[in-house]
Amino acid sequence: MWDALVESLPIALGLLLATLPAVAIPLILLTRRETGVLLGFLFGWALGFMLLGSLLMLTADLLPLNPEGSPAWISRLRLPLGLFLLGLALKKWRARPEPGTDPELPRWLAAIETVRTPRALVLGFLLVVVNPKNAVLVSSGALAIASQTPVFAAQIGALLIFTVVASLGVTAPLVLWLLLGERAKGPLDQLKALLARYNSTFMTLVLATLGLMVIVGALREL
Repeated sequence: MWDALVESLPIALGLLLATLPAVAIPLILLTRRETGVLLGFLFGWALGFMLLGSLLMLTADLLPLNPEGSPAWISRLRLPLGLFLLGLALKKWRARPEPGTDPELPRWLAAIETVRTPRALVLGFLLVVVNPKNAVLVSSGALAIASQTPVFAAQIGALLIFTVVASLGVTAPLVLWLLLGERAKGPLDQLKALLARYNSTFMTLVLATLGLMVIVGALREL
């Protein structure tokens, strides 16, 4: 399991950075004092990680092994995933706001103002499995784990740690709120403003770095 963690944790840390824009969701829910809705969102988020990751790892376990002990298709699939991340980085760079202009928040973010617990759970799940960026990153982490150990129990253990590390960004506002109460509002509002202003530039750097990491890791396995 340790080899799987070593291979996947850099991707988990990158996913933590890449999903920072999603921190706006717990910030909005905390502003509404809707901790129950926020917990539903976080549960759906974690569920997306575990189901998508488990499905990919189970598929890897069922397919024939190469002489080194891991399915050959894993390395081949990680290459296009890395290239896809580089493509997303380029798209983010081109979509960055012009200097002096205020960035626009996604339209779906406005719906968070009225969302309830069941829809929040579904939203958290869909943001992992349907969002191309997040789905590719979770898939890359799961495939990195599967490439290092064929033992499904060890894979699940590594995936749990991967999920916890990668989800620190979206859970941090809740932790700060529980620890600091109203005193956390100022820093959290500042964080929200920074994420909105520098999202495109920051995401370009993170996605490009992760894309290169995934490609290099795949090339090592070939």
